[in-house]
Amino acid sequence: MDELCERVQRVIATQQLLPPRSRMLVAVSGGPDSVALLHLLIALRPRWAWTLRVAHLDHALRDGSREDAEFVRALGLRWALPTTVERCAVRSLCRSRGWSLEDGARRIRMRFLLDVAAAHSASHVVVAHTADDQAETVVMRLVRGTGLMGLRAMPWRRPLDEIAMAPAPSSANGRHGGAWLIRPLLEIWRREILAYLGRHRLAYRTDPTNADTRLLRNRIRHELLPLLEREYNPGIKEGLTHLAAQCAWDYAYLEGAAQRQWKRLAKSLGAAEVGLSIAAFRRQPKAMQCHVVREAIHRLRGDVRAFEFRHWREVERLFSERPAGTLLDLPGGVQLRREDDRVICRLVPARQGTLRMATGIRRALRLTDEPRYT
Repeated sequence: MDELCERVQRVIATQQLLPPRSRMLVAVSGGPDSVALLHLLIALRPRWAWTLRVAHLDHALRDGSREDAEFVRALGLRWALPTTVERCAVRSLCRSRGWSLEDGARRIRMRFLLDVAAAHSASHVVVAHTADDQAETVVMRLVRGTGLMGLRAMPWRRPLDEIAMAPAPSSANGRHGGAWLIRPLLEIWRREILAYLGRHRLAYRTDPTNADTRLLRNRIRHELLPLLEREYNPGIKEGLTHLAAQCAWDYAYLEGAAQRQWKRLAKSLGAAEVGLSIAAFRRQPKAMQCHVVREAIHRLRGDVRAFEFRHWREVERLFSERPAGTLLDLPGGVQLRREDDRVICRLVPARQGTLRMATGIRRALRLTDEPRYT
């Protein structure tokens, strides 16, 4: 067995990523990483009795995307794998939803994978993110501003419906529960992928947009990381992946501790309301307080990505100094109400409306991600 294949198999077993007899969907762009991933999974399939299906979404963003789609279709045919290929006008869809092209394309792609997985009863969706991608993600998060949660970068596995929050670009069938996003190549470097492709004489497609430095990730990949390697630390990328792993361990510990403290601090008040004891909350360390609030938001919304440090600062003030009756609106329709001895967290419809000031003046607000008081 190829040495790289053995390493991937060890990762899959150690991290318990893909159980035997799993039905999985493999996301294949046609680029080197995804072609290598598919070839590796085919090589490992006899031992694990997996069922594989290939999926490709043509974003219709550049000349040559149709050729990429046909390459993937032909690859599935040559390797005797069922293949789903679809095309979506990503640019116009992102424009209509107000998303950036980079973020919107990711959302749409993940929703496509979720839909295809549901349609074919796949329990796992496998993607080809590498150690290089992980290092780049850590730097992206640092540049944009992040905390421990963001520094975890990309986990080995994650529920796919936590990522694919956008409405489907095509018809959805509503059966989205249970699919996991799996990244078995997170310890494999891009140079190792290219060497593997060379050994096995595997063809792949090259996406010219990967060289477009107008995109932040590409600037980090082609400009910032090479500068850091050259001028500061030749092992910077390895250090960044180690940082991501350590942050993931620490975050998981705090998350587990917050869940264990939940019964002491919180009381369910219905399907869309949770009460947090102010006295018990304020006895907790800051890190635990923040995780408890995240846990409340997660139980209400299922997604905490919009909750940032600036929001936490306002929540902290609500618990420590704001008077009873104060309302704090957070992104995604989460509202906190201060009472004498507890804070009520509830889900309300996102609103554009007005903010009632202490003076009774009403000021029209645009709907933003800023925390706001009533």
